[in-house]
Amino acid sequence: MDSNSVLYQLMDIRMNGIMNEITNRDKEYQEISRNSDKYSGRLDALHLPKEVRLFIDRYIS
Repeated sequence: MDSNSVLYQLMDIRMNGIMNEITNRDKEYQEISRNSDKYSGRLDALHLPKEVRLFIDRYIS
């Protein structure tokens, strides 16, 4: 089945809606997300070269 079909689009909308509801109610997830955003912003502010950012991304992944 084509991944651009109406069925896939509807499934995507539904799944995203469900996941958003779950994550919006999960206090632990919200705290992790806030911390992640904070550290991500600090990392972006360093203006590191692309190669270094990729290295850091691969290391933490």
